[in-house]
Amino acid sequence: MGASLPIPRELRDFLNLPGPQSMLLRGPPGSGKTSLSLALLQSFSGTRCYVTNRVPEDDVLMAFPWLGDNGSHGIQMLDNTKSEGVAQAARALLRGSPNLVSDDPSETRELTEFLWLPEPLQRAWGQIDPKKPSLIVIDSWDALVESYLGRPDGGIDVNLPTREDIERSLLRRMGHARTHLLFVLEREEQSQLDYLVNGVGVTSREVVEGRLERWLTIYKLRGVRIENPLYPFSLESAHFECIVPLRPYAQLRGGPFNPEPDRLPGRLWPGSAAFAESFGRLPLGKSTLVEVEKEVPNHIPLLLLAPTLASTVARNGRVIFVPDASTRPDDVWEALHGSVERDRFLSHVRFLLPPAGPNEGTSEFEPTIVRLGQPTEGIVPGPKDDIGMDQFLRSGSTVESPGLFVVFLQGLVAAATSLGMAITPEVAQRLPGQIQAAVRGSPIHAIAVGSSPSPLLDPLRSTAALRLHIRQVQGRVFLHASDPWTPSFVLTEGTDTSPYGLLRIV
Repeated sequence: MGASLPIPRELRDFLNLPGPQSMLLRGPPGSGKTSLSLALLQSFSGTRCYVTNRVPEDDVLMAFPWLGDNGSHGIQMLDNTKSEGVAQAARALLRGSPNLVSDDPSETRELTEFLWLPEPLQRAWGQIDPKKPSLIVIDSWDALVESYLGRPDGGIDVNLPTREDIERSLLRRMGHARTHLLFVLEREEQSQLDYLVNGVGVTSREVVEGRLERWLTIYKLRGVRIENPLYPFSLESAHFECIVPLRPYAQLRGGPFNPEPDRLPGRLWPGSAAFAESFGRLPLGKSTLVEVEKEVPNHIPLLLLAPTLASTVARNGRVIFVPDASTRPDDVWEALHGSVERDRFLSHVRFLLPPAGPNEGTSEFEPTIVRLGQPTEGIVPGPKDDIGMDQFLRSGSTVESPGLFVVFLQGLVAAATSLGMAITPEVAQRLPGQIQAAVRGSPIHAIAVGSSPSPLLDPLRSTAALRLHIRQVQGRVFLHASDPWTPSFVLTEGTDTSPYGLLRIV
């Protein structure tokens, strides 16, 4: 699955390029520019300078508490929020320092250009070694130019440099050093900087279904191959974390389910600490509806639900599973990643499938399969249960060992079709009541998984105790709950101690 990284791989490679390098980062207020800038500084191994021009240093440290730890992580903070501007500096230069100009025209030009630079940039230049790697962030360049290029007063005619003059002068001077220079801008329109710098990135924000999302778009990085130009990111705990796309299914790594930390009466442990923290535990006697958009790969709901199945079986509970047409019992077993014993899986899990087709092979988990429309006398669910699937689940589910009923609506429709049963509106309207009747008053939780335009989806919305939504954008899987309401999360890859992660998008 996707994983969270402090900064995108492309930006890390850009920082590793030999200097001089220059980049601009553009975006509206609140879109994450400062967070990304500080993450770049934190990832850089050389001298690091942060020039703040709009927000005082104390406010920066308040907004990013981690920055104040351990000596600001070696980042030199230059506060320019109280600068007097270029007009006063220019008058002081002309009045009191005429002898600074050299007789050499080239030296005169270079010295004059340096003295025209804003004072914090002169200070930053004085704190770096031109022969060693350094990163200077100017946040924001717009604020610095706006405060610095004031009209002179006092009657002295001074030909002030333009913004473009200062930008060209600064880039020329940085060209003499192994420096990475990052301009942070808030203006949306392009300028000469877009063409002069080596890299361009844009942050944006949008509200999707009432939830804020932030994205970084990488438009240009000379010398770096851009494999993923789009990165969603979160600012959880005042840290920038970007999300990489999902890996191919065969390469996904899922860890074991998380054991239940404590027992809560009337609740089923979902097998994932991330799920429990984000959406809560599953109430017994009720149902969950998982609405999946059509772009989401078929294996994603299975990855999300496998820890719940594993946790249920580990507690000696029973499971009935109605998979979609593309999922086999072997796939479910593989998704458990060895979290449960094979013998217990065979005895505690049953798959309800359509009648076998003429070309369908035999599964190694054949003892777990119950074919709909066929006699079940040959299928012995348990040592004391030979009276059908309803009793298999109910008789084996207790307060100490809750049961689980998982139904993919696509699989239910396929089974009904194979049996010659039409899913009419009347049948669809009866489904919520049938699912509720199957779990009501019992230590069982039901999970229905479906996507539009399934006719069975809409009737289930009114009865579900938890409604989850899953969608995929640019290879990332987003989740949120609408009832109860939650922010958005991004599904991330599991570890050696967890089946998957859920990164909150803030």
